Amino acid sequence: MKKTVSRRHFIKQAALGALGIAAAGAASGCSSTAVTAESEPLVSGLTFTPGTYTASATGKNGPVTVTMTFDETRITDVVIDASGETAGLGDTAAEKLAEMIQAAQTCSVDTVSGATVTSDAIKTAAADCMSQASGTTVVVAAPAEEKDVDEEAVEIAAAVGISAKELAASEAEACEITSFAAEYTADVVVVGAGTTGIPAALAAIEAGASVIVLQKQDMVNAQGMLAARVVKTESDPVGIAEYVHELHATYDHRGDLKQHWLYANRSQEALEWFEEKLAEAGFTNYTESDSKTHVYEDGNCHVKGILFSGSMQEPMSALVPLMEEKGVEFFFGTPAVQLIKKDNAVVGVVGKNDDGYIRFTANKGVILATGDYQNNDAMVDRYTPDASPFPRKQANKTGDGHLIGMLAGAQMEKGTHCKMVHGGGASVLREEPLLALNLNGERFMYEDIEYGDRATVLRDQPGNQMVSIFDANYSEYVYGWGSDPTVPTVANASPEKLAALVEQGVTLKADTLEELFELAGLPVDTAMASVKRYNELCAQGQDLDFGKASKYMKPVDTAPFYAQPRKFEVSALPAGLIVNENGQCLDKENAPIPGLFAAGNCSGCFYGDNDYSLSTMGLSIGRCITFGYLAGSYVAQL
Repeated sequence: MKKTVSRRHFIKQAALGALGIAAAGAASGCSSTAVTAESEPLVSGLTFTPGTYTASATGKNGPVTVTMTFDETRITDVVIDASGETAGLGDTAAEKLAEMIQAAQTCSVDTVSGATVTSDAIKTAAADCMSQASGTTVVVAAPAEEKDVDEEAVEIAAAVGISAKELAASEAEACEITSFAAEYTADVVVVGAGTTGIPAALAAIEAGASVIVLQKQDMVNAQGMLAARVVKTESDPVGIAEYVHELHATYDHRGDLKQHWLYANRSQEALEWFEEKLAEAGFTNYTESDSKTHVYEDGNCHVKGILFSGSMQEPMSALVPLMEEKGVEFFFGTPAVQLIKKDNAVVGVVGKNDDGYIRFTANKGVILATGDYQNNDAMVDRYTPDASPFPRKQANKTGDGHLIGMLAGAQMEKGTHCKMVHGGGASVLREEPLLALNLNGERFMYEDIEYGDRATVLRDQPGNQMVSIFDANYSEYVYGWGSDPTVPTVANASPEKLAALVEQGVTLKADTLEELFELAGLPVDTAMASVKRYNELCAQGQDLDFGKASKYMKPVDTAPFYAQPRKFEVSALPAGLIVNENGQCLDKENAPIPGLFAAGNCSGCFYGDNDYSLSTMGLSIGRCITFGYLAGSYVAQL
């Protein structure tokens, strides 16, 4: 492997990024393609005076205030007060942007749809806080503009089923790139440093391959908290087979059974290996959580979850120094824009940074681990239209891996793609069939719908939100329904935890329904009428309006009363390029493309139903780690 330039060479100082200074580009086969440089302040170029700093900026209805806490090199906490902004929009933006700023470690994050003015004020105030803490002027970088795509690029993209809008919203480039500012070679090139890419690269280096990792952002980017595995040593063989049957049926019989069997047979191996690597890196901040034995007529299958309370960002980031010690070469701030082909084989990938185009030759294979495409609106509209109305939890997920794979001949998963749309806020009785009202104060569905399917119903409701309403008798009702009090969504409604959530303002409590609806921002008269009608149906013991099971028809009539707002957002769109059991991408004739592999949310056919199911808590992250590990191990041994 060539190694003449440190990976840090490609990470520019925050001041340059904030000013939008772009380096000279390199030649591409399309003569008139113009790309606006994506510039943003990078915390890796700043140091801070530890402490807490506060700043304000004018939002839509008045000032919004941002309070940020820093250690010497990182943003450690973000608190936003947007209480004066429009209910249901400004507060949603504040909650979302607080998460995004801390996760991305920059003030230059995406604007929350529908709350542009509030978002801009929050980002401006966050830049002020960063300036105070760093002693350097930090500004919010202008959002990256869609690149102009010329006719030749449009024709090339259209030939493989990519629209001009999809291409323009991504980093992918259709015209052949022929001139490079630098060239590097490794056995395995992994595109993406996240929940899939980190295990893939680590497994490959341990299998004896030389490894390069390209990462679009200037840091590891990983989300989620819970990873699950099938524990074969605590399961019956027939129980595992029945679990695979259940998994396939859960996803409407559309998933790839070979992938389901791989997860069932190899996830224990992969997750135990992952824990060994974390121990080697000195990371111990996780616990066992949400483990479950699936009991069938003929056998049992035990699924074990491990919880990373600080999100997957922490463990994946902790592995980077260990991987560098082992010889993995990281190129941060270097998105992949094109795959390099020789005849029918993929032999490398083109990355791009401030120095221009960089050629990365892969002797054995390229593994695409770029995550999903939720921030490419054109791709969402095409492949997952049910997700289009919902806010997106992540940033910079523009389908780059999907598109460069398609441009190299890979095919996209057929049909409507699976969406993972979760309700935010505290997990208070999240899955229990409590009375639900929309933002107009109207009852709009049978509440015994599965949690994972609620987003489909909320797609057409105001603000894509709902409010659960319950009263002082909730514990009697919930435990009477058989809910497990050890499960977090139920345990969070214990008297002690519920009181703490009320104190924090997360859960709302009032002595009268009228007061409760005012606190929740619901139209009081409409909401009162909805509860009156619901209580009448409960007295009859039959839901004549929506058909909810009679056992769940419990009145809301005993003070104190509670309201739990639930805002639904896209967490992931776990679908992508069609792969075989080795993770190798398939072309339109279903033949493997030599040298091209995909894993995690960039790959397809593991799920298939309209919605991601919570029947296996932590399946998404467990799948990403498992298939990243398997792909890295496999490609390294070619």
